[in-house]
Amino acid sequence: MLLDRYATYTGADPRRAPAALVAVPYAELTYGGWYLRGGLGTLADALLSRCLDLGVVVRTGATVTRIDAAGGRVHGVRLAGTAAPVPADVVVANVDALTVYRDLLPTPRRLAALTDRSLAGFVLLLGVRGDSGLAHHTVFFPRDHDAEFDAVFGDPGRGVRARPAPDPTVFVTVADDPAVRPEGHEAWFVLVNAARHGTAAGAVDWRRPGLAEAYADRILDVLAERGVDVRDRLVFREIRTPAHLDAATGAPGGAIYGTAGGLLRPANRGPAAGLWLVGGSSHPGGGLPMVTLSAEIVADAIGPAW
Repeated sequence: MLLDRYATYTGADPRRAPAALVAVPYAELTYGGWYLRGGLGTLADALLSRCLDLGVVVRTGATVTRIDAAGGRVHGVRLAGTAAPVPADVVVANVDALTVYRDLLPTPRRLAALTDRSLAGFVLLLGVRGDSGLAHHTVFFPRDHDAEFDAVFGDPGRGVRARPAPDPTVFVTVADDPAVRPEGHEAWFVLVNAARHGTAAGAVDWRRPGLAEAYADRILDVLAERGVDVRDRLVFREIRTPAHLDAATGAPGGAIYGTAGGLLRPANRGPAAGLWLVGGSSHPGGGLPMVTLSAEIVADAIGPAW
């Protein structure tokens, strides 16, 4: 698990992760990996289509500011800029559990267990001319794993602050799918494990001027050093930092896996009747397969009652 870094799939430091996480490589090595033709966005499109077929009213662009849960059960949610609450007998929260228990329904007892945050991710979306010859998924490992994890997680106990790893592991996905690229080009998803966004010792302020662009340059340099130089073949380059993930998903610091890879994740059933949690920060954990399993667990639990 340390050599193949599967613990990072749950946002954990492989040097400190519980042995039970070997279930992750077992599942991948036994059953293989799967890809959705047209990209992962097709899964969201399919879910939306099914919801509309069933008569679901989908409302987007509305910021939830509070979950109403007087008397031990939910009654609805409140939206920014709207005086009247949206009534509901059941509320399923897909935002990070920390955001739920800190901001939407303050619950100090549950909040106390969510302080050990996972790592985040630094992403490059690249359009590349020509054929790189890379497989669908390629991992470029660093010379010193310990140095990388020390950079990503920091060690406040020793006064070591987190920082962008200068020699990171680089995960590159190049989908052989005509639906996501024009002829003669490749669409690259490049991921580097990164410290979460923030100002604490275990975080990095990814909004610092020039940092994101400089680190994107460094990642391309690392790839070139490892034999894959696409710097002069880029059609476009888009950057997604942990700060972007924070803003886009509501995961504090962009720590998209929630807590750092422990066995006990926040429960799907919330402290108020009718409140349920799904997503990467709650049971059973992060990553798209686990997130969809989380949704299935909650749907099955709600179904008999509603």
